[in-house]
Amino acid sequence: MDKIKRIKNMEKILDKSADIFKELNLALDKLEDNLSDYKKLDDYYSSQDWFSDADDFNDNLLPKDLKCGVLSEDAAYNLFGENYELAIRMLEIATKMLKRG
Repeated sequence: MDKIKRIKNMEKILDKSADIFKELNLALDKLEDNLSDYKKLDDYYSSQDWFSDADDFNDNLLPKDLKCGVLSEDAAYNLFGENYELAIRMLEIATKMLKRG
């Protein structure tokens, strides 16, 4: 009986792990596909265009209904920080996976 219980448990772990890996691969595909757009956003924040756009926003020269979260320094700072922390986390998890522990 213990063997059957163990095999069923291991089968459950196998299926769960396969599902997680499939979901992760899909998410990593999306992340990789977005890298060039993310780079454009990063470049925008250090460009004269961003400063000009932010000035126009602050001077109320843009349409009132225009979504302008991209002109918030906090939004970019938080996103870039999250990117950094996510990259570190992915490296740490990859290291654990390779060390099998």
